[in-house]
Amino acid sequence: MIYKLLSIIGFFILGVGIYYFYQNDPAQSETVFILCVTKNISGIDCPGCGSQRAFHELLHGNFIKAAKLNLTIYFFTPLLLFLFLKTALKPFRIDLPDLLITTKRLMLILFFLLLFTVLRNLI
Repeated sequence: MIYKLLSIIGFFILGVGIYYFYQNDPAQSETVFILCVTKNISGIDCPGCGSQRAFHELLHGNFIKAAKLNLTIYFFTPLLLFLFLKTALKPFRIDLPDLLITTKRLMLILFFLLLFTVLRNLI
């Protein structure tokens, strides 16, 4: 019973978060969003830099602008949503398939994130 309640609370928080991102543009200085520690300390864009702005643009249907801000948004948004749903729906006996990420695939993802980080800081 408690897990169902926690899942419902999780869905509520997710909904509030998506609504907040839809209504507030992270590019505006008067809104409250998390700042990138890597960018603030080193001045280098990390793989996640621009993802909050990209998610805002994605919610507004600006797919090209979202890709320009952070191309990885198209990989990580569905992945994180799937992982959330897999966890939150389990108390309701809805089992989504497992993600099988081998070490080789994980290394490939990390390689592409590193390559993406290098390229976005050089270009």
